[in-house]
Amino acid sequence: MKIALLESSGIDNIKRKICGLYVLERNIIVLSRSGFDRVILKLSEEELDFYERKIKKHIKISGFEVEADLKATVKSGYYLLPADIFIQQHYFNDTDKYFDKKSGRFIPKTTDEIFKLENADSIKKGIDLISKYIIENTGGFIAQKVNKRVSIPISKVLSKTRIHPNYLTIVNMVIGLMSSFMVFLCTYDSYSVTEKYLLMIMGGFLFQAASVLDGVDGEVAKFTLKVSKLGGWLDTLSDNSTLLLFLISSSYLYYTVFGGIVSLITIGVLFAGLAVMLGIMVSYLSKYSNSGSLVAYDREFLQKLPESDRLVQFALKMKYITKKEMFSICFFAIGLTGYIYMVIPMASFVLLAAALILTRIHFRYIGEFAKELAKSRN
Repeated sequence: MKIALLESSGIDNIKRKICGLYVLERNIIVLSRSGFDRVILKLSEEELDFYERKIKKHIKISGFEVEADLKATVKSGYYLLPADIFIQQHYFNDTDKYFDKKSGRFIPKTTDEIFKLENADSIKKGIDLISKYIIENTGGFIAQKVNKRVSIPISKVLSKTRIHPNYLTIVNMVIGLMSSFMVFLCTYDSYSVTEKYLLMIMGGFLFQAASVLDGVDGEVAKFTLKVSKLGGWLDTLSDNSTLLLFLISSSYLYYTVFGGIVSLITIGVLFAGLAVMLGIMVSYLSKYSNSGSLVAYDREFLQKLPESDRLVQFALKMKYITKKEMFSICFFAIGLTGYIYMVIPMASFVLLAAALILTRIHFRYIGEFAKELAKSRN
């Protein structure tokens, strides 16, 4: 059993909030998500009273025990932490780096990444470290250097409200639907050329906005420690329904402009490639992953394949072209020209190539991967 003991730090410190959570509340949740089975609160009566009144109602985690006992003792092999310490979940993946073992206890090292949350400056430092970790673990140049510069500040503000990330996912889905509707309106002859141009710009802009804001729900989930598989699946549904509807409306516009069998074949190739890619990823998530996010397919499967395989190397480089953030900024840029429907032949080529490569890689390695995963679980 993995046990942590949180020691008294003073009522003023545990009352402080970071990312909308009380310091003590956040630390308990971090421990629960880091594989701990039991947390002992060795706090003062005033601190325990605050826990009972303000925090306990937010700690609803199945199979996780929180025991409030000022006189509790543990023999050895436990983690001893101040109740107001700043820790992150990934610290427990590298105990040698972040903890010292003394007398059978794991004690956090004093570093730039581990410190007490005892004033406004330390709270800000903690938030900045969480933001840095989110950005560093986000794939793609555009996502890191462009989208996160907008989404992170928004997420910091929203995290203070205790809003559930799933609500933000739904809002983002609505914005994505509006972008598709704007493009669809361009198919009506009742609009002038100028009006159609403005609708294309608005459609491309809203699609790009949805791509930027797509990170907000996930970031808020990480700031507030509300990451869940349901949230991952909802985010996946939002992302792909937004992309699918945008491609449908753009395809319809493309067909109304060009018509003919070639247009239909181009559109068919696009959706066939998209269906194959999504089918492979969703199949992996449902069978082998605890995540509902498509990002997990890349992180848990593709990135663990042999680097000596040139096709794997090519796929890892090509994945950035097929990401939504790349699509969205291209759609917006092309929309500014007034020919947003030209994304269809370009996207069909990219998705067909990606689908063929991904299919080859998946069926070449998934059997071996499944066997290794089964061994590790046994």
